[in-house]
Amino acid sequence: MLLPVLLTSCEVFGLDFQDSYDFDYEIGMPSNKINMSAYDFIQSRTDIFTLLVEAIDYAGVSDEYKLSNMTYLLPTDEAFKNEDDGYFAHHQLSYIDELTGDTVTYAPITMTAYPQEQVREFLLYHIVKGPYTFTNLPAEPTWFETEAVADTALVNMYLLKDRNPNITFNNFEGHYLNEIKPRTSNLFNSDGSYMHVLDNWLDRPTREQLTGVE
Repeated sequence: MLLPVLLTSCEVFGLDFQDSYDFDYEIGMPSNKINMSAYDFIQSRTDIFTLLVEAIDYAGVSDEYKLSNMTYLLPTDEAFKNEDDGYFAHHQLSYIDELTGDTVTYAPITMTAYPQEQVREFLLYHIVKGPYTFTNLPAEPTWFETEAVADTALVNMYLLKDRNPNITFNNFEGHYLNEIKPRTSNLFNSDGSYMHVLDNWLDRPTREQLTGVE
């Protein structure tokens, strides 16, 4: 009698059950393998990646999501739309009201509201050169190169020393949010790249933050 009550409670509190992974009987643990490219995986999950799909198409970078031996940091819709810390909230736009002459500031609802080059750099910044996951990331904060072209386009990643160790992203002083962890991590795709799903976006460091010199 206890099990139905627990299941009902989960539904009442709005909790979703995690989808089952394919079980790998040879190694005795759930498989983290996704038999598709990062681009196809994103396309297959438009329930959480609607805005990422839109941004990729708008910026024309679909081929960059089919590369081998990369680390893809995939922001969900929540990363864009969160009213407090979402990308839209931190990158508001403005226009002049023709009737009053006042400047009106607003948070857009689509990545197509921004210049294509801005969206392109945002996306490429979330693609780290090299395949990184729990088995090969250091335990100390380390900077890694991304596909973006700016000289400050480095992502900080490491395994946080905690009771529940997890990958931590851009956990440096001055970042808009600290100790960002993945919603889902360690997904290994058919191109030999790792994918980590984030409910947050990552902001580039400044030169001062990179060097530690003001």
